[in-house]
Amino acid sequence: MAHKVFLSYARGDRALAKVLGERMRALGADVFDDETILPGDNWQKALRDALEAADAVVYLAPNPGTAESNFAFFEVGAARALGKRIIPILPTQDAMRIRELPAGIQTLQALDGARLAPDALAESIVATLDAA
Repeated sequence: MAHKVFLSYARGDRALAKVLGERMRALGADVFDDETILPGDNWQKALRDALEAADAVVYLAPNPGTAESNFAFFEVGAARALGKRIIPILPTQDAMRIRELPAGIQTLQALDGARLAPDALAESIVATLDAA
């Protein structure tokens, strides 16, 4: 059975999110990202339904000042409230960034997106979900 993954990211991280989503799909994951919401769709309902259906949320922690980062913070907060597994990814090399993660996420083991290529990140995520 394919793992259902909700990919949460800020618009400034769209390029990485797109590549990561493609790589996870190639490994058999069913990845939701908000680009699948069509014009005229109720985006709030689509996001809620996707979060509820997800096995896990992959959270690309936005850099400070990243455009529309509040949406990613909201999505990861909602995932936490739903009891979803959250896999945070820190896309920069600054180890102190862990302190910028939302409350309750700071204590989770994060993947180092600055040192791992998207292929390796996707493999790590899918392997983590397989092991759960």
